[in-house]
Order: sequence, then structure tokens, then C-alpha cells
Amino acid sequence: MSVISIINLTRDYGGGRGVFNLSFSVGEGEAFGFLGPNGAGKTTTIRHLMGFIRPQSGVCSIGGLDCWRCSDKIQRWL
Repeated sequence: MSVISIINLTRDYGGGRGVFNLSFSVGEGEAFGFLGPNGAGKTTTIRHLMGFIRPQSGVCSIGGLDCWRCSDKIQRWL
């Protein structure tokens, strides 16, 4: 079972900036590194996972909970 799941996440800030069709999952007990150069979209992705911003398209979930609709539960859990 995936604890973290991102499917086709897109957030376009214009000018080629943002996150485009990002998909990955992290399984229970799995170690996962989230690396990339400046401007690669790491912070934007984390903000989506915490429910701070709503995806323009795609889905983010933690523990089976939608990160946007259940952000209060996710933030209390983490």
C-alpha cells in the first residue's frame, strides 16, 4: 500500500515554472529521497501534499486521504 501517492500533479505558474504531470508513490516503510535543482518544483509538491495549495489537475493523497480536502486531518496526523 502506498502511504504517499501523487498522480499527474500539475501546477503551472507560467513561463515553464511549476510542476507538470508529476507521478510517484511511496510505500509504507520505504525510504524516499526528494531531490532536484532550484526551481524543480520540490517545495510546490510539498505544499500540495500538506494541502496548502490546490492542484490545477491531478491527485495527491497521504494515508488514503486527499491532501486538499482532508488537509486538516493530514496536518494533525503529521
